Amino acid sequence: MPRMPVQSRNFVLACYAVSLIQGESILAKHIRSKTVKLYIKAAKALFKQRQLPTTPTLDTDYIKVIIHTHERYENVPKRRNMISDGMMHWLKKNQAKHDQDDALPAVVDWLVLGRYTGHRKSEWCSDSQSKYEKIDHWPGQPALAFIHSDFTFLDKYERTAEVTLTTNPTDIHYVNIQWRKQKNGDNGAEITFGSDYKNPPFCPVQAAVSIVQRSLRLGNPHDEPLAVFKNKKGKRKFISSSMVETHLRKAASTVHNIPPKDPYLKQWSTHSIRVTAANLLHRERFSDSFIQKRLRWKSTSFLDYLRNTIYAADQHAGLKLSPANLPPMEERTYREDEPHDYILNAIAAAAA
Repeated sequence: MPRMPVQSRNFVLACYAVSLIQGESILAKHIRSKTVKLYIKAAKALFKQRQLPTTPTLDTDYIKVIIHTHERYENVPKRRNMISDGMMHWLKKNQAKHDQDDALPAVVDWLVLGRYTGHRKSEWCSDSQSKYEKIDHWPGQPALAFIHSDFTFLDKYERTAEVTLTTNPTDIHYVNIQWRKQKNGDNGAEITFGSDYKNPPFCPVQAAVSIVQRSLRLGNPHDEPLAVFKNKKGKRKFISSSMVETHLRKAASTVHNIPPKDPYLKQWSTHSIRVTAANLLHRERFSDSFIQKRLRWKSTSFLDYLRNTIYAADQHAGLKLSPANLPPMEERTYREDEPHDYILNAIAAAAA
C-alpha cells in the first residue's frame, strides 16, 4: 500500500465499505451508514498514522460514492430490499423439501417468474387466502390478478401449446403473459419470455408451466387467480401477500444473519419482487429508459431502488438473467459504468 497511488488506497477502502454494507461487520449483520462511516474513519486513521493519504484530490473519491449511495438508499421512503441471489438459492433449496403444491413451492415459482416480469402484488396475489380482488367496473367483474388465459405457451416453433398435467416443462419454450389490468393504465400489454436452458431452476418459462399445472391439479377455476396452493388440510387457497412476506423474511433472516425479530426484515415484502427485477436489469447494465419500458413503469420512481444492488449483492452474484428473456439487441439500450460498478466488479473478480 505505501507504494500505491492514493486512488488505489481510496478504492480499497471503498471495497471495504461495500463489504460492511453487505453485512460483513463484527456482528455479521447489516449496519447503517453512520456506523459504516465510523468503520471507515478508523481504517483511515491507520493510514494517517503512516502518513498515507486516502482521499484523492482530482480523481473520483470512491469512498464518498459508496457512502452517499448507502445514505441515499436509507432515505428512500417505504423502501424495500431486493431478493438477493443468496435468498433465491436458499428458497429453491427448501422448495425441494416440500410437496409441489405446498405454500413454499407455490410462492417460489412466482418469485422465479417475478425476477423477469417484476409483477406488482395486485397483478398476481391476494390480500386473503379465501378471497380475491375483482375489477368491479369491468363486465363480469373478472379477477384482477393473473388468470389461466393470461398465460399463453408456445413450443420451439413458436406454435401455441396447451399445458396439461402431463406436459413436460422442457417441451415449452416460451410463455406470453398478458397484463389485462395495470396500475399505469396500459391494459392488455403483452410480453413474451423464453426458456433459460443454462439455469433451469431459475427459468421463468418452467416456473410459469409449474404455476399453471398446480392450478390444474388443485381444480382451480380458469377465471380465478392462478396464484394458488394447497394448505395443510389439503384445501385449495389463494397465495396472500402476508404469506409471501413470511417466506421472504425467513430467507433474509437465514441468509443474511438477521435476527428474526429485527425490524429491518420488514424491508422485504411483495414489492421486493418488482425491486428485484429492476435491480437485475440495472446489474446487467441496461439503461434507465430500457428498465422503465421493460417493467412497465410510467415514471422514473424505480430509480430510488437501483443502488439496492450494492446492498443485497452477495456470493451468488453469478445468478444472471437469461438473454433469451430479453428483447433483440437492436431494442436494448445500455448505460455507462458508474463508480460503484467498478468497485463491485473488483470485489467479484477477487472472489472468483
